Amino acid sequence: MHPFDLKTSELLDFTCVKIPSARLLLTTSLNRYRKDIFREFNTDIIQYMLPKPAEKIEETMTFINDSLTGMRGGWNLVLAITLKAGREFLGCCGLHGEGRHRTPELGIWVKKSAHGHKYGREAIQALAFWACEHLDLDYLIYPVDRANIPSRKIAESLGGQVFEEKQVKTARGGFLDEVKYKLTINDILKEKPQKKFPAIYTPEEQALKP
Repeated sequence: MHPFDLKTSELLDFTCVKIPSARLLLTTSLNRYRKDIFREFNTDIIQYMLPKPAEKIEETMTFINDSLTGMRGGWNLVLAITLKAGREFLGCCGLHGEGRHRTPELGIWVKKSAHGHKYGREAIQALAFWACEHLDLDYLIYPVDRANIPSRKIAESLGGQVFEEKQVKTARGGFLDEVKYKLTINDILKEKPQKKFPAIYTPEEQALKP
């Protein structure tokens, strides 16, 4: 896999990325939330998604290990979505560059009990802003089922325009009526807040911070 092109010559360890926003912290500490991922990625969540829920936590661990492999290779970024206050797990989001490092796909799911608070929009916006700041991209893609109106509104909040429509087979044997949004860098940056959110440190990290 071709890694993402970076905007600077400095090395970027994708396994250590943390992205703060107003209410959230996106973190690559997936193993810390393995039980939450296994429990919350369930039949209530996958209605508009391609995968099927893990039947055993070992399947969740395979997902985590595969995600880490992609992050070490520099062509994938998968993050746990957590609340800043208390670090409650809310879901996962990602930037996937497998075979398309210049035009990666955004993806997200939020646990059912956290629906209705626009956490998904905030997480995707934070991830998209981060990607535009650190990666040299042509544009981003956001695939979503036509009937998933809340998720479509996330893409549209960043100026996304539909450029492709097709039927996609799911891991459960059904089909999604998928529409793909193209999110241009200029449109994304139009929505970027002026306020910069400081890096978040755990007490252990704070002790090591110069």
